[in-house]
Amino acid sequence: MENIYITWHYTSHGIAYFKHILSAFYSKKCSVNDKKILAKGINQDKMNQVFDKKKDGFLFDKIYYLTAKQEVFDKISTRRFKYRRNMLSDEVVLQQKTKHIWEDVINIKQDSIFDDMEYVKKKYSKKEYDLYFSQLWRDMQHNKISDQIKWFTEQSNAAKHYESRFKELSVPIKDIRDTDDISRNLKPIIERLKKKHKNANFFINASLGSNETQVVWHVFSEFDFLPAKTKLLHTYDNKVNDNKHRMMLFDIKELSSKIISEVSYNIKIYKSPKSESLKLAGLKMKKYIKSGFSVLLLGERGIGKTRLAQEQKKQDAKFMDINCAGFTNNQIAQSELFGHVKGAFTGASEDKKGIFEEANGGILFLDEIHHLDKNIQAKLMKAIQTNENNEFTITRFGDTKEYNVKATLVFASNVSIEELRQKLLPDFYDRITQLVIEMPPLRKAKKDIYDNLKRTWKLMRFNEIHKYEDTVEKDEKLLDWIYTLELLGNYRDLQKITIYYKTFLDFDSEIKLLLKQKTAFEFTKNQFENYISFKQNDNFVEHFFNKEKSLAETRKNFDNSFANWLINTHGSAKKAEVFFKEKGEKGVTERTIYNWKKS
Repeated sequence: MENIYITWHYTSHGIAYFKHILSAFYSKKCSVNDKKILAKGINQDKMNQVFDKKKDGFLFDKIYYLTAKQEVFDKISTRRFKYRRNMLSDEVVLQQKTKHIWEDVINIKQDSIFDDMEYVKKKYSKKEYDLYFSQLWRDMQHNKISDQIKWFTEQSNAAKHYESRFKELSVPIKDIRDTDDISRNLKPIIERLKKKHKNANFFINASLGSNETQVVWHVFSEFDFLPAKTKLLHTYDNKVNDNKHRMMLFDIKELSSKIISEVSYNIKIYKSPKSESLKLAGLKMKKYIKSGFSVLLLGERGIGKTRLAQEQKKQDAKFMDINCAGFTNNQIAQSELFGHVKGAFTGASEDKKGIFEEANGGILFLDEIHHLDKNIQAKLMKAIQTNENNEFTITRFGDTKEYNVKATLVFASNVSIEELRQKLLPDFYDRITQLVIEMPPLRKAKKDIYDNLKRTWKLMRFNEIHKYEDTVEKDEKLLDWIYTLELLGNYRDLQKITIYYKTFLDFDSEIKLLLKQKTAFEFTKNQFENYISFKQNDNFVEHFFNKEKSLAETRKNFDNSFANWLINTHGSAKKAEVFFKEKGEKGVTERTIYNWKKS
């Protein structure tokens, strides 16, 4: 399986620092395995020598080094121009007595590191040149990006390992402080890499580049846009030796892939639900999750089943989730769930833990379980039978050894309970329906619609540029319109609405002049209605017609939806009344429509 590393160029540290991160993996100070990546007190002087000494270290199969034009990075840091003279007080330069060489090089102010190298080579002895060359990495961040990359791939001691594995990807951004610019241009690159390296392990250094590139990585991760097997890394200076050496020690640690959700939940930004049905679902979940039994969440697509389960995670515990619809065959399903041993099947080049083992001590969330093949249901049924310690017993694919795992199981499905009965083995169905929570769709939790809209706006990170209170909250037409919508896509529909609205706010005057819609509300309404996915929604008919609903309940739901549609289409109940009168339907009045709406 491929291991892919992605990082932005970092102006204040440069590519030599990046090389030392790779050295930490090559020297196995950082291990690429199933455990959390963590390494402290990494010495850059020692890391600089690693590629000279080791011959069998760990190498990433591909490195993607993200850059932009030189002037884009120069806008955020003048380090390249101002701080070269720090080399004159560098402890190694003083110890090896090369200060006069560096002073000479700095004073002639040549534009390229390679011109400097040629200058020193001609003017000084071979011994002096060799010392100067060995110190180049200590000044690398003060050179042009193109020179740094050429040095890394041609001159550094990592070149022999990484020359063919390294690829620069130039991202056409104009401002590395602009999250919109970054995300818009980075998105197609990530999409291409996902297609090119299917099933690969991705390691993304989320801490380099700029503060804004870090935000984009976390948003991409939060909304599951990054490849499925992605680890986010954080590399940072260890301040312990701040006053002793110019080159500080640094640490590497793995970051949570859902840090936005975790922070949002921990500081409790959002109010408790107002709707009784939504509040009941949350209270049940908090109670059930402590019971030791599995929980089944039922609800439409986009209703937030994953989020509800994730919110139950203790701060330091794991939350592992997997979508069962992604299992293309039973072999993949068994490997992903239970793991496999080397040689278990074609392509199994090493032992691999399954998601059950990964979730040990935390929560395991299995979504869209109605897609599980019945053979896998049978194996899963056997695995989730607990022993006297309430542990599951897992056997990896191709192995006979058993592993004990203790985790909380949460299952989820977006089909009806009747359809679930038909799709699941009776024993498996009985086992997972011990505790069931039916989550209400947003249209049945209208009291929370505005809080949910605000929450969505903030989770999409739009509040950083356009304050919700100054934009959406003041747009009465938008808020009135949203209240009439069925929102069959639930939170996904709210995400679309916020994206359309924010996009209009970002348009320049030229685009707005060419648009037929002159307000953010008009543009949002137009886009949403043109591209709404009613026809693609498999559950559309079930919203109104369902064997489990009474005739009275079905009629109420239909009347409410019809009233909302009339008000939305005509602009108000009064205008809808006029429409019916013009058609000769005098029995439908404004009061009639509001009575339907109250159903």
